Amino acid sequence: MTERAVERLLELPEVRAARTFAGFVSTRSEISTEKLLDELRKREVDVVLPRVSTGLIPPRLRFHRVSRRSELVFGIFGLLEPGPDCSELPAQEIDVFMVPGLVFDKRGARIGYGGGYYDELAAFVRAHPEATTARFIGYAFDFQVAETCPSGEWDVPLDTIVTDERVIRCQEETDKEKP
Repeated sequence: MTERAVERLLELPEVRAARTFAGFVSTRSEISTEKLLDELRKREVDVVLPRVSTGLIPPRLRFHRVSRRSELVFGIFGLLEPGPDCSELPAQEIDVFMVPGLVFDKRGARIGYGGGYYDELAAFVRAHPEATTARFIGYAFDFQVAETCPSGEWDVPLDTIVTDERVIRCQEETDKEKP
């Protein structure tokens, strides 16, 4: 199942063109990201992973270069994240962000893990005057895609969702719903 999602994500034009890619280290309940990140590194894409910042200056997710699994340490939420010696890449310089979640819908809404980290990050990057035209891509099993997800005013929709079964272009889905 994971292999199909990896293939679909790697075929996306925005991923093929990316020089920098922000991934995440999957947990046991999430679709595996290890093969995908390894393949991106083989293609000489600069892969960065998130570390939760304890500072007050947004964004609270900071991204650091990681070339080997041995550079990961357990962070404040018990998740693997880049260690203190991994260099940071400013969020506004990243081309593609891969976003985890519990549930997604075709409009790009998602239910994450409750901290608002990725919504804050997306708002920050999209508003930054020096930002790339970064794309935010949900990455999940197809059973995690629901008909609708609740979303609030602070929630920032994803551009695309990639699963083991399909690719969903969220703006196209939203346009279909308009009268």
